[in-house]
Amino acid sequence: MYSLDGIVVLDLARRYPGAYTAMFLADFGAEVIKVDPPGPSLPVQAAGTTEERFAAYNPTDRNKRSIVLDLKKEAARQVLRRLVERADVLIEGFRPGVMDRLGLGYVALSELNPRLVYCALSGFGQTGPYALVPAHDMNFIALGGALSLIGERNGRPYLPSNIVADLSGAGLHGVIGVLLALMARTKTGKGQFVDVAFLDTVLSLMTWSASEYLESGKVPKRGETRFTGSAPWAQVFRCKDGEYITIGAAEPHLWAKLCRALGREDLIPDREPSSREQAEQVIAEFAAIFETRTRDEWNEHLKDEQTCVAPVYYINETLNDPQVLHREMLVELAHPTLGSVKQVGIPIKLSETPGSIRRLGVLTGADTDAVLQELGYRELEVAKLREDGCLG
Repeated sequence: MYSLDGIVVLDLARRYPGAYTAMFLADFGAEVIKVDPPGPSLPVQAAGTTEERFAAYNPTDRNKRSIVLDLKKEAARQVLRRLVERADVLIEGFRPGVMDRLGLGYVALSELNPRLVYCALSGFGQTGPYALVPAHDMNFIALGGALSLIGERNGRPYLPSNIVADLSGAGLHGVIGVLLALMARTKTGKGQFVDVAFLDTVLSLMTWSASEYLESGKVPKRGETRFTGSAPWAQVFRCKDGEYITIGAAEPHLWAKLCRALGREDLIPDREPSSREQAEQVIAEFAAIFETRTRDEWNEHLKDEQTCVAPVYYINETLNDPQVLHREMLVELAHPTLGSVKQVGIPIKLSETPGSIRRLGVLTGADTDAVLQELGYRELEVAKLREDGCLG
């Protein structure tokens, strides 16, 4: 049994954040039908691989069925409406107004199915002066204040890939919004509109920094706050081999353990320097120490000291870490033509209704005919839809 057994989700996200939302629902048992447009896949082209390999290795395609519908054509939109009649959730990532112009917005679809939970993920939400402004992850974390805290003091900000706004922000908040709406539906019997804005979610993740500013009036800046580089106990240090190691000895007893492990008990009183100059001096002392050994030598030396020290891994190292393997965060699955395929596993471990990876991603449109037949379309009707270009 799965937590979301019996829940049918239509995934019209087309981009990573909404697809990530749908992936979580699929991992925990929802039947997810991915509705793709006809034509070549831009993500596949950007990845420089084949569609088969991209789908198999891409976690956001797993546990999903795939159909192709050209929603510019009325007959294809009618197919989607029939899908909506039996669906519980629809996820889309279009610019505000696009689905309404197609006659597929929340108001229209909720008339067909009042129990529908309609989740729209967009850059700035459905309303406001920026609603129609195009933007991507780096723009959202810039506007949301997060980018101002990432990087070195007096240097330029550094982009942290797309893990903040796209995934931690909109992707995961989309999951939360859908589940909250499904829970509310058990009480009201009705679905609702879930409006998730990338910028909103980034600001929500910035709660700590925002509250500091709102309370004190002081603007936090990179390199000048405890968790962005001003504190000796929260640092990233370069090692002898050019690789890096992190320390997070925030508590006094951890700081004391670290100083002893490094043979510098004299630095124990300097955990909270009285000035920036003193802090920079302590940080420089630590930097010189860590330059004397390689990253892995330091990791081996400190791993049993309980000092909150960790190496800065590359992803290949992370995927081979014993803790990651023990937690089944790297899984290996069989593919009919590619042999063995590895993917990142499921991060939420439920004791009674755990998630699972039951199916790797398939070629775009692989399930079109089967899904249409389940909707009651006869073979000749499917052929006519294909002839008219509705199915790509």
